[in-house]
Amino acid sequence: MRAFFQKLALSASLLLGTLSGSPAVYALDPARLIPPGHFIDLGTHRLYYECMGTGRPAVLIDYGIGSSAIAWRDLQRQISRETTACAYDRAGYGWSDPGPAPRTTQLAAEEIHALLDQMPVDGPVVLVGHSFGGFNTRYFAARWPDRVAGLVWLDSSHPAEALGAKSNPGSRLRNPIDASRLGAEGGDDDQAIGAYLNTRRKAIFTQMDELTHFADSARQVLEAGALPPVPLLVLVRDAAKGEPSEATEARWHANQATLAALSPQGRLWPATGSGHDIHRDRPDLVVKAVHEVLVTVRQHRDVAAVAKP
Repeated sequence: MRAFFQKLALSASLLLGTLSGSPAVYALDPARLIPPGHFIDLGTHRLYYECMGTGRPAVLIDYGIGSSAIAWRDLQRQISRETTACAYDRAGYGWSDPGPAPRTTQLAAEEIHALLDQMPVDGPVVLVGHSFGGFNTRYFAARWPDRVAGLVWLDSSHPAEALGAKSNPGSRLRNPIDASRLGAEGGDDDQAIGAYLNTRRKAIFTQMDELTHFADSARQVLEAGALPPVPLLVLVRDAAKGEPSEATEARWHANQATLAALSPQGRLWPATGSGHDIHRDRPDLVVKAVHEVLVTVRQHRDVAAVAKP
């Protein structure tokens, strides 16, 4: 198995150099391509996850289309200073196996449920959802409210954006083999490894599948029902990089406000100075948002414990 990942490291180094049009910036340490976390077997496929830190409630991160768990490790480390921080790869991404199709939100949420059943995590969790991960965590919270202590959404997808669009809702997402994403210059090993893993055939086909069924996922989110009355923080980008339309941005911000209104404990936070990837542009604000939700959840839990006869 180690030899296999050593070959992956060599391939990654060559690929990153080739696609960036220059010699490989990173000569990746083969050990860095050995998954640092764990796998859970769902019967049809395995899902990869990694947890750091200790404490309750635990935090579980679900990301946007075309990302991977390892790309979130720096943010995960910061959150782990306060509680257990976990990230996982959806089927087909990162180190996870390809999963059954179609890759919709309902299927992703069902796999999160199966994952949490086997992960060493106790009690309800705080779910962090970025972009498409917002769909998945919203559906999960509506379907299994007893498993959710709180929510943090980072420029989350909104059903209206998918169902009201005249064109492919994912058309502005970058291609997974875009050289600008893979150029490791100025990045770090986690970003480089994550970019490499998601240029593999399984990840590219997964992204295509998620985009193809994006509208189906939006409908599933709406049909899932109401959110539980849990703490919810919705972080919204300052502006989409390269977005030429002020009307499009205004609509996006208005939709994000409706997401915050889904819970009586919902709040909207502007992520000043950030584009869509708030976890990269303003990780400090994401950590603060998670902290705010954790504090609220813990205070409520303490009050409930005192109120018990």
